[in-house]
Amino acid sequence: MSDSKDTKSLKVLVVEQSQPGKAVWFEGISGGENNGLFEARQAGSLGKAFNLLETEPFHVILLDLSLPDSVGLSTFSQLYARVPDVPILVISPHEDPELALELLREGAQDYLVKGETNPALLKRVMLYAIERHRNRAILQQLSFNDELTGLLNRRGFISLAQQHLKIAQREAWQMVLLFADLDKLKDINDNFGHPEGDRALRAVASVLKETFRASDVIARLGGDEFIVLAINAPEAGVQKMVSRLQKNIERHNQQNRYYQISLSYGVARFDPRNTTSLEEMILQADKALYEQKRSRGAVHAG
Repeated sequence: MSDSKDTKSLKVLVVEQSQPGKAVWFEGISGGENNGLFEARQAGSLGKAFNLLETEPFHVILLDLSLPDSVGLSTFSQLYARVPDVPILVISPHEDPELALELLREGAQDYLVKGETNPALLKRVMLYAIERHRNRAILQQLSFNDELTGLLNRRGFISLAQQHLKIAQREAWQMVLLFADLDKLKDINDNFGHPEGDRALRAVASVLKETFRASDVIARLGGDEFIVLAINAPEAGVQKMVSRLQKNIERHNQQNRYYQISLSYGVARFDPRNTTSLEEMILQADKALYEQKRSRGAVHAG
């Protein structure tokens, strides 16, 4: 998201039905006194919104919960899981205090009622939401990010992963947790120095970001340990995910003539039909990682 404070550059994605007389929010942003202040794009369904978000950056999203392909709280949950870094304002045809509170707990910036919002108020609400989200992101980065790699740290991972697990339980999503560590980090430090060891850790972070989606939760837990929670990832896709990770590691190693990096990893799966805590998933993945190391004779190789 751009840090520019020039409101003319603010891109708004309006997710609402596009039938005649239905697209009141898109028309309210595109015309009237807000004309020229915002660059608005419209998606008439949740699926079309996903397609736009894959190709364009947006500063804020206005979301109608009643769409042709999704209705209710699930609409917000699916969108938020895809773009947690974009502030989302929910619009509804009527007041619903319980739903509004639940949405705010889930991460929505605001809950607006149709018929009670004029263009001037809408402009102010959107600008405030963007600023609140920006300030919160700065605070989270300070407390949730690993300084060396730029990934989430343990605290940040636990916070976001717990939230995604709650959504996955409600939406019946499968998820995959991958627990990994960098093999022979001590050897790299001893032979090439700790600065090179730091570069190796940053290289692992880059490989993980290249391998997984922006919506997945990627973190360095500390030392040589990394963890990824792949959102809405069916079990059938696990092998493809692991193969992509290995190919990206091999591509990195082709560019480094001093030493080769490798990862040991274990995988745990989240099945929404069973109650599995995040701690249990981490333990399962850690056990699988240890078994892989033992089978490769790398348990004590560091």
